Amino acid sequence: MNPLPVFPQTRPLERDDKPLFDDLFRRFPPRASEYTFTNLFAWRKAYRFAVSRMEDCVLVVSRKDDAWRVFDPIGPEGNKFDAARKCATAVPAARLEFHRIPEETASLFAGKDGWSVKADRDNFDYVYRTKDLIELKGRPYDGKRNFIKRFAASFDFHYGPLSAERVKDCLFFEEEWCLAKDCQRSEGLLHEKEALEEILKNARSLGVVGGMIEVDGKVEAVALGEALNPETFVVHVEKANGALIGIYQAINQAFCAAAAASFTYVNREQDLGVPGLRQAKESYHPCVLGKKYVITRSNQ
Repeated sequence: MNPLPVFPQTRPLERDDKPLFDDLFRRFPPRASEYTFTNLFAWRKAYRFAVSRMEDCVLVVSRKDDAWRVFDPIGPEGNKFDAARKCATAVPAARLEFHRIPEETASLFAGKDGWSVKADRDNFDYVYRTKDLIELKGRPYDGKRNFIKRFAASFDFHYGPLSAERVKDCLFFEEEWCLAKDCQRSEGLLHEKEALEEILKNARSLGVVGGMIEVDGKVEAVALGEALNPETFVVHVEKANGALIGIYQAINQAFCAAAAASFTYVNREQDLGVPGLRQAKESYHPCVLGKKYVITRSNQ
């Protein structure tokens, strides 16, 4: 395949871009879980994120798989389609895709000649009522409550907020988790490890809050998240020692109660098409699936 054409006006996404994106997300509150500066910064190496501007919109652009992938243009709703159309005139259609596009933006392309809009189920966000995740009331959550009771009865554990002093312990937990999962054999897990380490090491400057469960004084579960928009908290990371039955249910409830109680909703991001992860996220009964789409331009 020919070399990837240059995408206009791009530069690498950097740590110093946080004020820019914080201001953009304040003016144009996102709903898709990808759109916090934390996520963009933590995954910038894996996705080779760059920043561009078109039609009064800021674009997050990823160079991957011999194509440019553009995320949802950040800016006035009326400018998004024009920004996408300008991208399509600058880069050949076969080398340009729009990814993780939320339903509101995708609707701007529906029915437009030369554009294809396809649902991206593996990247739908799971959105829950915060109250449901904290209280776990009713028959649908019987199993979750039972797992938490079993965990509490079996282990001497403590939940607490992430502190700067315990970051090293959480990084050590991640190393052990990766050894157990044989991360070296999985490019995806290695990128996930890299992203988690970026968030942990920069949690304070990124504005991320965290929680952890210790069992007999050792960190065995970690959760990290932040505000996505004024009514939604997004959970970026939830990892635990799966050998301790009930610990995933325990960290989920405890972290939501400690960090997300003032929000109406909790976004727990996508399942990436992993069957076990999809089953686990569906078992908490999301109130909404945040739909996302892949949009491509035909060669006409």
